[in-house]
Amino acid sequence: MKSLKINITQILTLSFILFLFIVSFASANTVVRSGETVSIAEDQTVEGDVYAAAGTINVSGVINEDAVIMGGQVTLNGKINQDAFLLAGGVDVHGPVGDDLRIVSGEITIADEVAGDLFVMGGSVRILSSANIAGDVVLYAGDAVIEGFVGGDIIGTTGNLRIVGTVDGNIDITVNKLVFGDRANIKGSVTYVSSQKLERSLNATLVNDPVRNDPIIPQDNSHPLSWLVPSLLLLFSVAVWFLLSKKSLNIVVTRSLQKSPRPFLIGIVTFFFTPIAVGLLLVSMIGSLLSFTLLLSYFLFIALSFIAVIAVIGQILMIAFNRSSTRTSLISLVVGVLGFTLLSMLPVLGQTIIFAFVLLTLGAMVDVLIRPKLEKTK
Repeated sequence: MKSLKINITQILTLSFILFLFIVSFASANTVVRSGETVSIAEDQTVEGDVYAAAGTINVSGVINEDAVIMGGQVTLNGKINQDAFLLAGGVDVHGPVGDDLRIVSGEITIADEVAGDLFVMGGSVRILSSANIAGDVVLYAGDAVIEGFVGGDIIGTTGNLRIVGTVDGNIDITVNKLVFGDRANIKGSVTYVSSQKLERSLNATLVNDPVRNDPIIPQDNSHPLSWLVPSLLLLFSVAVWFLLSKKSLNIVVTRSLQKSPRPFLIGIVTFFFTPIAVGLLLVSMIGSLLSFTLLLSYFLFIALSFIAVIAVIGQILMIAFNRSSTRTSLISLVVGVLGFTLLSMLPVLGQTIIFAFVLLTLGAMVDVLIRPKLEKTK
């Protein structure tokens, strides 16, 4: 108990020092806002960066540096003088952006100038005729309509793409259906991958002849023994863990197999909610370093879970074979790899079971971190 108190004190002290270190690097001009609704008024000018997270975000003023905004609905009527990254359910851009603009959203509308490149990933994208994109457009969307001017290239992948505006650069895109409208003026080359020929209006202007490539249909050229290499890799990884720290591996397996839903529930919470926590910390200058540390820890625990799940599956199969020993052995590791391989060959059910076991193992590892020793029930 005494050592536990000392460890907690050391952790709290280190966390406080880290907090002061991060705060010392935070710019005084940086604005961090969160809540149900965040607004920057028309007469307001932010000299530094803006980090915002809210359900509804309206920017009508001026942001002189970068903006990182995450919310349900984001509306930009003001001006951002440098880069902007917008993550939301819906995004409407009706103000100029002084450099690159990156958007990840379900519905995207862009109606003003972007001085740099434009990266958009969304379900529905519309670049209105009033928009002026000076750089390239990188597009990943379900449906997209480009009515405005594009000074650079258009590249990416989309379901349906309709171009009505002027494009000074080249078009290189993978698309289901490509349409050039009446006012389309394409000065560069047009190369597209599609199973359908493009539709072209009589009034559309294409300086170069378009080139269509058929989509490549993936073929299954897998070797019958293709499962052998990943299986041996998993066996080697878990065997190294077993030889280096047999005790820690046994603790994870024992915690995974306890008669309680706690490890599985912790695994679900850790797997799905940690990225959300990382995103919330990332929008804050103060929490940005902590977010990267948390993200690295998250990936590390995921990787260790895929290794330790072999031992968990093996121990479950050994118990099913009426083996009373609860200790992990090299035989149980081999059995675990065989079980993992057989499950991975099942199209849906097997992969679902493996994912459930990975969540169970992940939760057990986090539970061990939270509670190193279980209290003995009377």
